[in-house]
Amino acid sequence: MVHSMLDLVLINQSDSFGGTERHTLDLLKHLDRSGVGSAFLYCGEGFDNHLPDEYSLVKIERINARVQRSKQDDIRVWRSAFNRYRSRKVVLIKPSYFSVDLKFLFFMKLYFKEVIVIEHSLPPQRLPVPKVGFIPKFGFWRLKDELVRYCFAKIPSKVITVSERAKIESLHHTFYRNITVCQNGIDVEAWFQDQDKGEEFRAKNSINSSLHLFGCVGNLFEIKSFHIAVLALSLLSREQKDQVALCVIGVGPEEENLRNLVETLNLDNVYFLGKQFDMLSAYSAMQTLLITSNSESAPLSLLEATACGCDVISSDVGNCTEVIGEMKNGEIIASREPEVWAAAIERYLDGYSCNADSSRLKNIDKFKLNYDIQKAMRKLVTAIMGEI
Repeated sequence: MVHSMLDLVLINQSDSFGGTERHTLDLLKHLDRSGVGSAFLYCGEGFDNHLPDEYSLVKIERINARVQRSKQDDIRVWRSAFNRYRSRKVVLIKPSYFSVDLKFLFFMKLYFKEVIVIEHSLPPQRLPVPKVGFIPKFGFWRLKDELVRYCFAKIPSKVITVSERAKIESLHHTFYRNITVCQNGIDVEAWFQDQDKGEEFRAKNSINSSLHLFGCVGNLFEIKSFHIAVLALSLLSREQKDQVALCVIGVGPEEENLRNLVETLNLDNVYFLGKQFDMLSAYSAMQTLLITSNSESAPLSLLEATACGCDVISSDVGNCTEVIGEMKNGEIIASREPEVWAAAIERYLDGYSCNADSSRLKNIDKFKLNYDIQKAMRKLVTAIMGEI
C-alpha cells in the first residue's frame, strides 16, 4: 500500500532498548501530538514490545532489513519501503556514529530531498597523524577513514546532537559543520523520589534496607565500564564495604564477565537485576548512581536519577559535568582507575548524610525548567520541521 505524502519519515536500527530508544519514543509521541504526519521505520529488536498503539498520525512498520552491513536484499526491501512512505524529509536516528553504512546514506539521498541525522553518541576520535620529520604520513586506512567521515558529513543537510559536548566532539572529530544541539529531557512530573516504592524494590530484591545502595543503569556493553564500579567496591575498606551494596540494572553481553568478576572478588552485596520496567522504584531505592562509561552523549539515567533525588558519581562524559554542577549532587571522576574511584567513593561516604535531601534537591526547580521533556521535544521538532 502506497501512503499519501507524509511530513516526515524516521529511520532507526536498534538491537537493544536504552536511552536512544526512549528518546525516540518521546519524539514520536510529540510528533503525533503536534499533528505531524510521520512514518517510523525501524529494524532490529530494540523496539520490540515497547511501541504503543495509540498514535493517530504516526505510522509504524518494522522493516526486515538492516542499515548497517546491508546487502543487496536489504536495499531492495528499503526501496520498497521508501516507495510506500514518501516524504521530503527523512530523519536518521543513530545510536552510534558508524551504525549505518555509507551506501545506505547515499541510497536515502536518492529518495529524500532533506536528510537529517540525530547523533546520540560521540564520534570515534581521530588518531594522531604520524609524521616523518615535518611531513604527515597518511596510510591507506587513515585516508579511507577520513574519506568515510567526509562523506558522512556531506550527505545530511542538518545534524542534531543531544548535548553540547557531543557537538564539540563532532566538530573536532568529523566534518560535520551545521550542528544543532537539542538536549535530552525527561517527564519531570513523572520522576520523583517515592520512598514507599523504594522500600518495596529493596524488599523484592532482598537488598537490606540499611545498606547504602549504589546503582549502575544501562545496557551491559563494554563501553559502559561497569567493571570499574565492581572493582572500586572491592577496594573499599572492610567497614565501608559492609555498609554498601551495588545493583546492576540492565542486560547485555557483558553480564557474564561482570558476574565472573564479582565471584572472583568474592563480593556479597552486588545484585544483578536485569531489565527493570519500573525505574522510578529502582531510583527511589538507590542513594547514588554510578556512571562509569567510557563515552556518553547525554545519558537519560543521569536526569532520571537526579529527579528522583539520587546523588551521582560519574566519569567525565556527556553532559554529566553540566548537570552535576547545576544540581551540586555529586562528583566527576576524571580517572579510569578503580583505585581512584574507590578513594572518591570512600570520601563521599564519609561525608554523606541521609538527611541531606533538601540540599540535594534545592535546585530542582531549575532542573525541571532546563530538562523538561516537553520543552526539549518542542525544540527538537522545531529543529527538524521548522516552526509548526
